[in-house]
Amino acid sequence: MTGMLRKGWALIALAVLLASCSAPAASSGGTGPISATLKEWQISLSSTSMSAGKITFNITNNGDKEHEFVVRKTDLPSSALPLNADGEISEDAPELTEVGDPSEAAEIKSGSSDRTLTVTLQPGHYVIFCNLHVGELLHYQKGMHVDLTVS
Repeated sequence: MTGMLRKGWALIALAVLLASCSAPAASSGGTGPISATLKEWQISLSSTSMSAGKITFNITNNGDKEHEFVVRKTDLPSSALPLNADGEISEDAPELTEVGDPSEAAEIKSGSSDRTLTVTLQPGHYVIFCNLHVGELLHYQKGMHVDLTVS
């Protein structure tokens, strides 16, 4: 009987050990990674709402043109950001707050799928946009912006 009791306790101990090894690690918040797709004239995210914390954006440019991926915290909707005299977003305007260093990915070549940007976001409203201005073509004004909510 003692041998069976020992085997039973050994099996219980093994089950507890296995359960503790497979338990998920404590989360530091965040969501991710988030897929971001750029193309003329839009930015699409796999999710536009996420938990606060460290977030990695995997960025793909499916467009024919080079783009950029800029993240700013603001209370303004993505369609109403402050513009400078050239019609570009005034990225240093007081209504827009940088979210880290770096807080953008520049020169994302057409066809690239290997760019990432990792930022730590606090709860609030954010806007992601492309602020390139090539000749008369203003990417933001053509619709390259999206709202993001972090809770």
